[in-house]
Amino acid sequence: MDIVRIVVLLLHPLLASGLLVWIWWQYSWRKKSYEFKGEERKKALAKHEKYGDKLIWAAFLVISVAFMSRAFIAWRENESILSSMIPQSLHGFMGPVGFVLLFILARMGRRARDARNRGEKFAHHSMKHGRAADLIIVLAFLHAFLGFLYIFTVL
Repeated sequence: MDIVRIVVLLLHPLLASGLLVWIWWQYSWRKKSYEFKGEERKKALAKHEKYGDKLIWAAFLVISVAFMSRAFIAWRENESILSSMIPQSLHGFMGPVGFVLLFILARMGRRARDARNRGEKFAHHSMKHGRAADLIIVLAFLHAFLGFLYIFTVL
């Protein structure tokens, strides 16, 4: 077994595991938000918003690593790099789709924040953001499970 191949292919799952923990931590804001009051809540909310924006870039990085590792392996094995970029499994297709959904989720959060900052009603935006987060968390764990199964086919 080629150790370089294994290391390159395991970069994505290792980074994705960290991302999954971060997504869960962000998602836990819904429960934690009721514990904070006043200035402490404002600080915690600002932190949630800041980390939410960074989470999108981290997700983009993790997905990019997946594509780059597939391209690297194809290059090393003298296969077509372009055809290696086409996802070969449901897990592979779900990655970019999940990124788009995560981006939409963040946009919903920004709408809620902007409405709150303008002094408008924002409960509807916050509720939609929370419900979308429920969907994203389910899909993220489903994606992770499919990725776990997919590891055995590529290694």
